[in-house]
Amino acid sequence: MGLMDFLGKGPLSEKKIQKIVKLATNPFAQPDVRVREMMRLIEDASTEAINGLLRRFAVNANGHIADEDEKKWLENQLVELGNSAIFPLQRYICAEKQLTYALRAYRRLVDDEESVRMFIEALEKHGPESYREFDSKLQLVWQLSEDLDDERVLSALLPFLLDHSDDIRWAVMDLITKAHDAGQLGEEFATTVAAQLSEIVCDESTGPRIARRAAQLLAEQEWKMAGEATDLPTLLDEDYFIDKKRYLRPRAKRISN
Repeated sequence: MGLMDFLGKGPLSEKKIQKIVKLATNPFAQPDVRVREMMRLIEDASTEAINGLLRRFAVNANGHIADEDEKKWLENQLVELGNSAIFPLQRYICAEKQLTYALRAYRRLVDDEESVRMFIEALEKHGPESYREFDSKLQLVWQLSEDLDDERVLSALLPFLLDHSDDIRWAVMDLITKAHDAGQLGEEFATTVAAQLSEIVCDESTGPRIARRAAQLLAEQEWKMAGEATDLPTLLDEDYFIDKKRYLRPRAKRISN
């Protein structure tokens, strides 16, 4: 043990880091206590200390404003740490649910090419089949919404039209609409999107909210229905029909006397 270790000023031990992290992530502690303990982890700057520091993002402390202020402060501190924070952030993003500030910090630390790559990797790791990672997937989808001009993004989002979460499916449809309006959808990709939307529309198990949103998108963009179905589920049949050219058309509204 060196003199600095003896005086308590050397690198933090694993046991000491665990003790500090417990205080830094205590939602009932005073804000100044949490910040003081986080500063000790920042000063140590080891991978283990930064891993522990990131756990603060996963805790909602008492007092919403103070909690948000601490997380914004921590985001800035991570950016100041520089490259040493990148790997711990990657691990955190792939494993945790409360990602907003971690995603912001990562985007500020790396270039757009790398941030998009990392966010897509994390999203694909969860996949549309996962029930449990709804919160993290939705945060990743919205973070990727800033990069719709990157051709990798829309391709990565497409499978999530069939996600278990209606909120994620709706978000992806909104982003597809945004990309279309900005002229970012190629003809081939639009055909692929139409095929996915057709599957959603014709699936009897699709919930009413998503079925109607998918039908609206097909009709408004005038994308041809894929497949051979000529009839729509009862849920949609009162409002839409498939014409002879396989476009989805809204039915004329009946005027009651």
